[in-house]
Amino acid sequence: MPDNTIPVKGLRAVIGSRWRRTGLFSAVGEQPIFHLVREDRPDELTAQLGGHLGGGVPHVLLNAGQPLPDDELSTSVLMREQLLDKVALGLGRHDSRRWQGRIRFRRYALASYLLQHNEEPPEPDEVPNRQARELLGKYVRGRLFGLKNRQAEAEGAGAGARVDATVHRVEPLGLPWYLLLPAMLLSWALPPAIQRGVVLRRPARWSLRQHYLSPRESADFASFAQRLLSTPSVHENANQVRKFLVHALLEDLADAYARRVWRWRWMRRDNYPVLLLQGVTPGTTGELLIRLINDVRNETGARDPLLVVASGPEELPHGTAPAEPMTVQGWQKQLLEARRKRSPTAWYLPLRVENPPTDVEPLPAFPRGQAPIRTKRARALRVVPALLAVIVVAGAGGWYVKEWAQHCGQLRPWAGGDLIWADPDGFGDNNGECVGVSDGYVFSQPDGEGDVTREALERAQIRIHDLNEQADELHRNQTDLPYVTIVYFSVLTTTNSDSTALTAALEELHGVADAQEESRMARLPLRVLIANGGEGMRHAPDVAERINAIAREAESTNATARGDARRPGAPREATSPVVGVVGMGGSREITKEAIADLGDGGLPTIGITTSADSMWKSSKLYFQVAPPNKDQAAVVGRYIQDHLDVPVRRATIYQESGDAYSENLGADVRRELIGRGIAEVSVTDDNATVARSCGRDTVLFFAGRSERLNEFLSNQTCDPDERPQLIAGDDITKFVLDDQMPDHTDLRLDYVSFNKLQHSGSTSQGRSALARDAMKLLGQAVDQFKYNGLPLNGLTVWNELSHTKSMLTGSTGAIVYDRSDQDPMNDQVPVHKAITIERIEGGAQESRTLLVCGDHQANTAARPEGCTWLGD
Repeated sequence: MPDNTIPVKGLRAVIGSRWRRTGLFSAVGEQPIFHLVREDRPDELTAQLGGHLGGGVPHVLLNAGQPLPDDELSTSVLMREQLLDKVALGLGRHDSRRWQGRIRFRRYALASYLLQHNEEPPEPDEVPNRQARELLGKYVRGRLFGLKNRQAEAEGAGAGARVDATVHRVEPLGLPWYLLLPAMLLSWALPPAIQRGVVLRRPARWSLRQHYLSPRESADFASFAQRLLSTPSVHENANQVRKFLVHALLEDLADAYARRVWRWRWMRRDNYPVLLLQGVTPGTTGELLIRLINDVRNETGARDPLLVVASGPEELPHGTAPAEPMTVQGWQKQLLEARRKRSPTAWYLPLRVENPPTDVEPLPAFPRGQAPIRTKRARALRVVPALLAVIVVAGAGGWYVKEWAQHCGQLRPWAGGDLIWADPDGFGDNNGECVGVSDGYVFSQPDGEGDVTREALERAQIRIHDLNEQADELHRNQTDLPYVTIVYFSVLTTTNSDSTALTAALEELHGVADAQEESRMARLPLRVLIANGGEGMRHAPDVAERINAIAREAESTNATARGDARRPGAPREATSPVVGVVGMGGSREITKEAIADLGDGGLPTIGITTSADSMWKSSKLYFQVAPPNKDQAAVVGRYIQDHLDVPVRRATIYQESGDAYSENLGADVRRELIGRGIAEVSVTDDNATVARSCGRDTVLFFAGRSERLNEFLSNQTCDPDERPQLIAGDDITKFVLDDQMPDHTDLRLDYVSFNKLQHSGSTSQGRSALARDAMKLLGQAVDQFKYNGLPLNGLTVWNELSHTKSMLTGSTGAIVYDRSDQDPMNDQVPVHKAITIERIEGGAQESRTLLVCGDHQANTAARPEGCTWLGD
């Protein structure tokens, strides 16, 4: 070994101030591993350097002269407990300047915590990774709630100190004191999954991305952690385990010294950490640690700020002896080549120091307390960022709360621009409701958590959102298929506890979901957006404009994409176009406004239960699957005239004033009955008049909304022998009958149905059958574009709808639009649509079909005037 002995007084100049960071934006430089070698009292040099660094430079002084045990397990335990744990504890608890902040060892702390258990492997029949998950849960709770291992904290750098004392401290998240208490209180309210994400996300992600111990063999972090728990000294390569620990330690140091704007402790760290090792000779733990640091730096290529200064009486063995005396400059020149060759001493730089004199007191190599410490940061500069942060957080918090409330309480309100919290009367939240278009948000009632119907409505919406994901997956796998969006638009919230709107919407959502699933099975993926028009569709025009905006945005995106050259394998459309709207929540004047707005936006609309005679006039792009009220009135008139036991002399029609559907149906039935020769026909909205209408030769026809049915039935106080014949219009649903008829066991009710055919072959019932047919009507039109490659949008789909005569044979009968007829209404409203008269008696579970009229699949033999009598 060439002689390169350094005088004691010159040692400080050779090492320099490599612990000092040179510039504000300078990167971490390469730090050698100095080994100060002299035969007489070598450890005085590192002790003097420790005193020289003082409290301003993070450093730790350790005895690394323990001989290595013979077995790998003892070696690993000794290395971790006597060196690495103490390095983390010492640097983490060093009394550095407060504005620099303590160094946190998140990766190393977790790794050491897992390795210190050394559990036996789990039995084959145990739950996979159960031990790891339990221990990780304890670790997370300790981090979040600031638990403290006071015994280990008191022992400090003693032989039994554990690194988890560093992890479990009063400031576990590194927050300032004024944020610590709110953070601890918040942590109690966080779900366990979020707690694990806060504590384990970064160390777990790093553990699975680094390359020691082959982490890709593990399916997730829990299985990787189980490997560290289950006697790694037996089942893993011991040297790889030690390198994994050293890599975690160095990565934590590199992360602590990385300058990031978002760190709350924005003050830069001016001094790198220093590790001082005493008693380093061949065959000791110090030599092993130096070799590990050298290998990890070589193999990872990552820079770290740790400066290692060791002392000992002899050098460590070299693979190849240097040709000339080693200097700092020479080491720097040959470092790159040595690293690439994976030299075991690439970072090792021995410095031979002259022995101290024996006749006089030697001068110290490093004067005590002389290390320059920068403290130029003014207190004002430390306060200003905190004040700015408080202002920004307060402003952002106020904006977020406002947007959160305005957009229906979504966690990401900026993504919910199509949802708004509407309070039209200004009476507060009790009268408000969430309206708009949802692609994942579930419309629900604020006070309806225990209501069965509301909960079922939420489940139905969730089912549609799940089907949307399946449709999207099918589209990704088969990009050549049409992938379109249909909007279901109806009443999904109400403040009226007696309203049956939610039961009607629930039935329709079931039908929409059934049709969506059937379409996917037929290789036609459909995406369904759910739109809520609010109670009574009072916000329908505003929501219609939002639907139009979504359609315009999709069409603009697709039009731009069509102008580009089609790439092989590219999807047919850049985004799913909106091609139509179904539902519309019944016949109302405000619904007509929404239909007109949608038509102006180029979107065809298909009404599910809209049956008022004038609905078709709202837009040329409007269709419906239910027959008009005038057809319903004709069937009711035929039933009353031909199939009642007693000839009818009087008829009383109950309708709701101001309701477009009810007034139209009442007028149609009145006109039909007068035309059939019934002498006395009256129309009323007075319950007292209904109660006085008695007599077996009298018919009471209910033309109101289904929520008024119970009140209507309760007014039947006539003697049993004088009770009139009760008939109800099509707004009655099976859910309403199941709920209200058991309360009237002595009554018999006949009602009109558009959706019950005994031999239709469909499992859909009630309004769900109509909704299914409406969806299939649009789906059948879209299916015509499967192979022709034409652009898909609302107008092209409407063109297909308006030029096909026989559209569909559905669950509720044949849907035929007769465009050869002179009546323009028949272009948009089905002709000869199936209508049935059903009978249900109080206490009965199912209704019985009495009369079937129109085009349907049942009884295809000749029928008098298109009707078939099925009653007794």
